[in-house]
Amino acid sequence: MSFSRSKVIFAGVLALSIPATIALASVSNSVNPQMETPRQTMLNGYVGSGRPMDSDSAAMPYADLAAFDKITTIGTAQSPDVPYCDHRGEMLKVLQHDFAESPRFQKSLGSNRKVELLGSNMMGTWTALYTRADGVSCVVSSGMDWKSGENPIALLHKEGILPAT
Repeated sequence: MSFSRSKVIFAGVLALSIPATIALASVSNSVNPQMETPRQTMLNGYVGSGRPMDSDSAAMPYADLAAFDKITTIGTAQSPDVPYCDHRGEMLKVLQHDFAESPRFQKSLGSNRKVELLGSNMMGTWTALYTRADGVSCVVSSGMDWKSGENPIALLHKEGILPAT
């Protein structure tokens, strides 16, 4: 039986790539779980990168969503370190297409501003949006484990976005 040089090289690369692929795909369980709720983090005076509203003073029990009004670029023009904002219609289209999310709750904040919660029974995802007076919506928060019948106000309260009613 004769082996060509290319077959030997291919077999060697294949033999080395399988263990490397397995090693790269391994998942570490060393992630520390968050010890406090997002609202408690906000009340304690969160400092760091994240949502613009998270850096508000600890004296505010709920975030000032107007911090998103200061974001001047939207859509693909945005830097990756800025919360994602786009025209509301485009944002709804993307969330429907990519995550099968649809509106579950909407609360007016006055002055043509509102907070919305979208959820997907199929994907189990949710997204909280803040829509500014100019019609631009920004992703305020998002997560997994959305279940049909879940209380959207309780979720927005837990995220520190709206007070419970």
